[in-house]
Amino acid sequence: MTDNRKRRRNRKVNATRALAAAGAALLGITLGGGTASAGVDNANSIFDDHGNRLEVSQGDTSIQIVPPLDSSPLSREFFHNGYAQARIEGPGAADAKGSKLTFGYQVGYPVALTGASIQLNTPGLGFELEHKDVIALGDVTDDFALGIGFENRGQLLGDIIPQQNFIFDLQPGGITDVPVVKDKMFDGPGAKIRIGGVQGSVSGAIGQTTIRPYARLETADGNIVMTYGMPVPL
Repeated sequence: MTDNRKRRRNRKVNATRALAAAGAALLGITLGGGTASAGVDNANSIFDDHGNRLEVSQGDTSIQIVPPLDSSPLSREFFHNGYAQARIEGPGAADAKGSKLTFGYQVGYPVALTGASIQLNTPGLGFELEHKDVIALGDVTDDFALGIGFENRGQLLGDIIPQQNFIFDLQPGGITDVPVVKDKMFDGPGAKIRIGGVQGSVSGAIGQTTIRPYARLETADGNIVMTYGMPVPL
């Protein structure tokens, strides 16, 4: 092999290595950005007229699809874990009053028979307040028995609510809104709703049925921000 051919070959090898190194560096930047937001699956934010940043997010989302117990081709069943969180940052965050946080689903389907419904079964519910208002649905910790758990970070303020059972009628076709926790009021800079082991079942829907979790923050002066999770076929 002549010297010229060797030099050309070396230049090609060096160029290939440089491209590979650049690609690895770019991949590292991408993965680094993703790792920084670990646990948060989706979020959205706006600014109000007072300069406060209002953010709502969902995280730790796990929706597990299981065969329905009734074995009907018109039934679907799932289990859901995750959280919704509201944050207010800015000059009025500490003194914010009367904000509301909602956590629920949108259920979409082409056609529903008469009497079609979605049913949700939740374990016990409670809430506490420190700097944040925290609601826990399901066995979040082992500190409490009977499937009721709390993040142990403050004084218990709310009553313990027994297991809940919600039934929502499906419209003939389209999208049905199904709130798990609706308009939970809180004061201060933030609130968090955590659910664990929520069991849902849809009956009487024909065709592809899809569920999409959402979270909604509304402040006392009417500002609203929402975030939506990934649609999951049931």
